[in-house]
Amino acid sequence: MLQFMINSRWKVLFICLLLPAYTHAQSDIDVKKANELLRNGQADTATIARMLRVGEAFLDKPESREEDMNMAFRMADQMEASSRRINYTRGLGLSKLLRAKAFRESGHADRGRASSKEALVLLTQYGTIREKAQAIIELGGTYSNNSNDLPHKIELYQQGAAIYLENGDELSAAQLKEFVGDLLQVNGDYIHAQEVLEEALVIYKKKRYPRLQGLYSIMGEVYHGSNNFVQSLRYNLLAVETAEKLDEQGPLMSTIYNRVGLNYYSVHYYDQALDYFDKALAHARGLHDTGTVRSMLLNISDALRLGGEYRRSLDTLRVVGNLGIAPGETETAQAEMSYLKDYAALHLLQKAAPHYEKLKALLEKGITSKVVIQAVRLAIIFYLQEAGRFRDAAQYLAAYQQDVKDAPAGLVRQAEAAYLAFRSDSALGNLSSALTHFQRYKQLSDSVTSTNQSKQLDVLRLQFETERKDKDIQLLTQKSTLQEVSLQKGRVFRNVIMGSICMLLLILALLYNRYRLKKKTTFRLEKQQEAINTQNELLQKLVDEKEWLLKEIHHRVKNNLQIIISLLNTQSLYLDNADAIAAIKNSQHRMYAMSLIHQRLYHTDNLGAIDMNWYIRELAGFMQESFDNGSRISFSINSDVMLLDVVQAVPLGLILNEAVSNTIKYAFPGNRKGAVTITCKKDEAQYCSLTIADNGVGLPAHFVPEESRSLGMSLMKGLAEQLEGSFSINSSPAGVSIQVLFLARSINQVN
Repeated sequence: MLQFMINSRWKVLFICLLLPAYTHAQSDIDVKKANELLRNGQADTATIARMLRVGEAFLDKPESREEDMNMAFRMADQMEASSRRINYTRGLGLSKLLRAKAFRESGHADRGRASSKEALVLLTQYGTIREKAQAIIELGGTYSNNSNDLPHKIELYQQGAAIYLENGDELSAAQLKEFVGDLLQVNGDYIHAQEVLEEALVIYKKKRYPRLQGLYSIMGEVYHGSNNFVQSLRYNLLAVETAEKLDEQGPLMSTIYNRVGLNYYSVHYYDQALDYFDKALAHARGLHDTGTVRSMLLNISDALRLGGEYRRSLDTLRVVGNLGIAPGETETAQAEMSYLKDYAALHLLQKAAPHYEKLKALLEKGITSKVVIQAVRLAIIFYLQEAGRFRDAAQYLAAYQQDVKDAPAGLVRQAEAAYLAFRSDSALGNLSSALTHFQRYKQLSDSVTSTNQSKQLDVLRLQFETERKDKDIQLLTQKSTLQEVSLQKGRVFRNVIMGSICMLLLILALLYNRYRLKKKTTFRLEKQQEAINTQNELLQKLVDEKEWLLKEIHHRVKNNLQIIISLLNTQSLYLDNADAIAAIKNSQHRMYAMSLIHQRLYHTDNLGAIDMNWYIRELAGFMQESFDNGSRISFSINSDVMLLDVVQAVPLGLILNEAVSNTIKYAFPGNRKGAVTITCKKDEAQYCSLTIADNGVGLPAHFVPEESRSLGMSLMKGLAEQLEGSFSINSSPAGVSIQVLFLARSINQVN
C-alpha cells in the first residue's frame, strides 16, 4: 500500500504561527474599503499597520483566490512606498514580510525568499521579537521538503521556536516544534522527529493545552514509520479520543482516522483497518474533499484485497474511477497496482495485462517518488511471477534490490519483497538464495505479527473501546437523571392539580358524595397499580440477574477452557514424543471448538442458542489457520442461518472439528492442493444435515469405518449418538464424505 496521508494540517499550523496579536474584522476583507485605503495613500504608521492587517486578512481567507493574492501584493507595495516616504524602517520590514507571505500563499514560496531575508534583516533591528520570529518562519517556508532544502528549513524553524521560548510564548514554540516533527517524520528521520515532538508535548501539557489530537497523530505516525506498531496505535487512539472529545470537524479528523486504519493495516488487522478507513471516508465526504475521498477509497481497496475480498476491492476501484477529477501520479500508480493485484489474485491474468502495461509505461516515463517506483516494481514482479515469467521478473527484482537503500520501506513492504525474491529464486533453481530470502521473509513477517505485539495491540484496542463504552454509560446515566427530574416535576404538577380538584370538590357540596366515591375508586386502583409495578420490577430484576449469571457462567467456562488450552500448550513444550504432542494438539482444537460456543453466548443476548452459520465459519477458519497449510487447501462453506441450543451445538462442533482435522492431516498428502466443502442444511421437518466432504485421496482400501477403533472415529460416532442422530462416512477415489443427520430441538426463537 502507498500509505496515503492527508497533510492539510500544515497550512493551518503555519497560519496559527504567523497570525498577529489582533484579529481580523469583517471589514478588513471588504474590497471597496481596501481600494479606498490604497487610493488614500496616507503615509503614517497607523495607516501602514492597517494595510498590513488588511493584506493578511485577504491571504487568510478560507478560500483565497487570485484577486485576494493580488490585493495582498498591492498592500505590500503601498506599505513599502509609504514607509520609504516617512523613513519608517519597521514598516518597510513588515511590507517585505507581507510580500513573502503572499508569494507563499500563491504557491510560489521560493520567489519570496529574497523578501523574507530582507524582512528578517530589517525586523531584527527595528521590529518586535515576534515579528523577527515571523520573518524567520516565513524564510523557512521558502524552502522545500526535499533532502537538500529540509535541513535549512528545520534550522530556521528551530530558531523561531527558540525565540518564542526565550520570550515566554511557549505555545507558539510548541506549535512550531510540532510542525518540525511532522516534517522530520515525512522525510523518514523518526529519531529526531520523536525528540522534537516529545519536547512539544511537554510544553503543551505544562500549559494545559487541550488540542493535542494533531500532535498525538503525528507521534503515532513517527512510531509507525519506525515499526513500533504498539506505541503507534497508542498515540493514534489518543488522537481519536482527543479529537472526538473536542468535536474536531476539520480535515485533520480524516487524517487521524486514516492513520489508525493504516496502523491496523500494517499488522494485518484488516477488519479494524476498514472500520477506520470508512470513518475517514465519511468525514471527507462530509467536507466535500474529493482528493481525500479518493485516497481513502484506494486504502479501502487494498485492505479488502488483503482480506481476500477481491470482488469488493475491484468495485471500490471502479468508484474511484468515477470521481471525475484527474489523479496525481501516486494515485494513478496505486489504482493500477490495485487492479493488477486483484485480477491476478482472481487468476484473471488477461484482465490484469493492460494494467501491467500501464505500470511499465509509468516506470519508463519516470515517476518522481522513489517509494512509488519501488512499489510499482513489486507489483510488476508479482504479476510476472503469477504469469510464470520468472526470468522477466528477475530484472525488476534486481532493480528493486539496487534502489532499496535509497527508498527505505516498512516491515510489510520488506516482507513482500523478500517473499517475491524467494519465489523467483525457487523457480529459477537458486535454492541457496531462495532459502536465504525465505528466512528473511519469515523473520520480517514474525516481526509484524509477533504474539507479544498482537497481545499489546489487543489490550490497547480493548482499553480504548472500554473507555468509550464507559463514556456512553455515563451519558446515559445523565440522561436518566434528567428524565427523573422531569418526572418529578410532572408528579409535583399532578399533585397540585389534584389538590385544586379537591378544593373545588370541597366547595361544591352538591357533588360531595360523587367525589368521595371517585376518590376511593382512584385510590384503590393506584394501590393495585403500585402492587403490579412492584411485582413487575421484581420479576424484571430476577430476569436480569438470571441473564447476567448465565453470561458470567459462559464467560467463566470459556476462560477455563482457554486456561486448559494454554496448559496443554505449555505441557507440549516439554514433550518430545510426536504422538503425544499431536494428541495434545487435537485436544486443544476440541477445547477451542467448545470455548468458541461459550464465547459467542456471552457476547449475544440469546443465551440459549448458537448461530451455526457463524459458528461453522469461525471454527473452519480457526482450523485452517492452525494447520498452517497456506492457500493449499481451500474451504467452501454452504450453511443455512439456523439456531441450535448449546446441548446440540457442542457435539456438532466437536464432530466438525474432528472431521476437518482429519481431512487437513490425511486427505492431501505431499503438499497436494485440494478443497473441503462444509454443508449444513435444515429441512421443513427440522432435520439438520451436516456434511464434510473433500476431494482428497480417500480412505485406504483396507479401512472399514464401522470397525475402526481410532479415537477420532469413536468420538464422532459417540457424539452422533448423543445427538440422537445417524453418522455415515463414504470414501471413493474422488474423496471422503462424512454426514451427520439429526433432529434439531425447538428453541424459543424463530429459527
